[in-house]
Amino acid sequence: MRKEVMVTVVGTQKTDWGDEDTIEMITVGSFYTKNDCFYILYNESEISGMEGTTTSLKAESNRVVLNRMGTSELRQVFEEGVLNHGNYVTPYGAMKLTVMPSKVEVDLTELGGSINLEYELTIGNDKISDNKLSITVEEDPRQCKM
Repeated sequence: MRKEVMVTVVGTQKTDWGDEDTIEMITVGSFYTKNDCFYILYNESEISGMEGTTTSLKAESNRVVLNRMGTSELRQVFEEGVLNHGNYVTPYGAMKLTVMPSKVEVDLTELGGSINLEYELTIGNDKISDNKLSITVEEDPRQCKM
């Protein structure tokens, strides 16, 4: 059964030069299970720089598939220790992204939970950053009845 949830996304990017940037976004999204997988859907905002894009996450016990559709498009697979290539399409052009996850942690139940990813990001042949991405799903407090 699909339900409305609060989705918190925290992304941290750290370069080899020591620069670190963190973005946090809290939004309403959808959450459901199908065929032993968890699905999270939400709309990106101006904060993420991808307004007009819908993000979906398919989470299995040790694998997460991220799909972005809309003004930006990307399909990226996160599997610990497995190099994965993706093609990131933006209004400004396309680029080849590669991720090498060192941590893929899925702690979800029908009630919500979290996904924690740590990975190295490469664009073309150049390492760009080490990244942490945390997605938390909790029941939307607006849905609670007193």
